[in-house]
Amino acid sequence: MKFSILSLNPGIDRAIYLNDPMNPGHMNRAARTVTSQGSKGANVAIILKRLGFDLTYYSFTGGLYGKVCEEILAKDAIDCFYVPAACGIRVNTKVQDGANIKTELNEKGGPVTPEEYKQLCTAFLSDCAEVVFMCGSFPQGVEKTAYRDLILEEKAAGKKVVLDCDGAALEYGITASPDIIKPNTDELIGLLKTTGMCENIPQDPENTPGFLTDACAKVAEKYGIDTVLCTMGPNGACGYSHGQTFFCPAADVECRGFAGAGDSFLAGFASARYALGMNNEEAIKFASACSGAKIQLEGSNLPTKESVYKVLSEM
Repeated sequence: MKFSILSLNPGIDRAIYLNDPMNPGHMNRAARTVTSQGSKGANVAIILKRLGFDLTYYSFTGGLYGKVCEEILAKDAIDCFYVPAACGIRVNTKVQDGANIKTELNEKGGPVTPEEYKQLCTAFLSDCAEVVFMCGSFPQGVEKTAYRDLILEEKAAGKKVVLDCDGAALEYGITASPDIIKPNTDELIGLLKTTGMCENIPQDPENTPGFLTDACAKVAEKYGIDTVLCTMGPNGACGYSHGQTFFCPAADVECRGFAGAGDSFLAGFASARYALGMNNEEAIKFASACSGAKIQLEGSNLPTKESVYKVLSEM
């Protein structure tokens, strides 16, 4: 089986670690920094490749950091198709302080031109992959209905579609009925609010029994989505698939780097479901092992196949 991944807003992640709690408005000295890939699509591509699957990654490049992104994916011998964008690509800054408080500063990215966007999407749509991923936010210059339109084309071609985004991109994208979506808790709550699917949202949804699994079921049934997953950080993950709700606690490992954990989870679940033929219980456990293996690594560094199976064996 082959996968293809579309990343419309690639970037570089710069993770900054502080020994002490952050002191806003004052000098904060970094203990160390880690630079790595910084987009959902790139993370998914690397995880799938390390798990041993065939794939092609589609994205923009250019500017000061474009070559850095290319070199990172080249280390894993990933088949890539790039369209040079005059705007270059963005930098996202992640700060984890001594109190284990995590702060993200993400640039918008873009603007890409209509010609650059068309060239990339034409190549992506022509790929022969059976399962396609559309991951991440939109750069400036891309319409908020872009995922919806691409999903309709891919499903008409008989492909399975995995969508991972938030905000308006997710709200429009789900109307085309992708096969899998994976919001985190905040993204799912945002979707419930903007679509009016839930009037009474608890203050602590992750610790309100049944609320998030019921919400996943409502989204799936309303929009004709086979599987809705919700990642909850240290509280694990839950979801709904083909009439069944499920929950899996997070792997019991030390957290050294949070960026990319959700992407690792999604890549694990989709590959388990479509390529390895696992059922819901097996797939969500495998996905949790992927995210557990990731968070043991600093920055956006991603785990190996061996480390994933080690965590899986200990769950």
